[in-house]
Amino acid sequence: MFCRETVKDLRHVSQTTPGYPSVLFFFQGNLQEGQAFFDKLWPEARAVSDSALHFYRAFGLARGGLREMFGPEVWLRGAEAALKGHSIGTPVGDPWIMPGAFLIYQHTILWQHTFRHAGDHPDWLRLVQYLPKDPDVTTEEI
Repeated sequence: MFCRETVKDLRHVSQTTPGYPSVLFFFQGNLQEGQAFFDKLWPEARAVSDSALHFYRAFGLARGGLREMFGPEVWLRGAEAALKGHSIGTPVGDPWIMPGAFLIYQHTILWQHTFRHAGDHPDWLRLVQYLPKDPDVTTEEI
């Protein structure tokens, strides 16, 4: 549910916000599962299969506990996501791994969102304030 919401929201903001950085997703499934998922939500999305969780570990993403996965905030956010048309799907990979969001430029993390729970939802528009101010830098480089 929250993965679908994130992909659709990032698709919308990246297509409607001039200068928005390019988006690259990492997912736990295999290539076929990723293709089926992204074909429904954002066929042009760039995504990397990481079923071995190499990138997840490298970015320090750990497993959540009961509160992070089923606490009151998660239920509230689940209702909000459902009102936006998202439903619960079949998990792929380890559904207990917490999500991560990072803005990276030249091997440096300029911004990251530490998810408090599975349904935590960053303000994706806020990312633009962390972009380099150098006019020679294009968003494709980020």
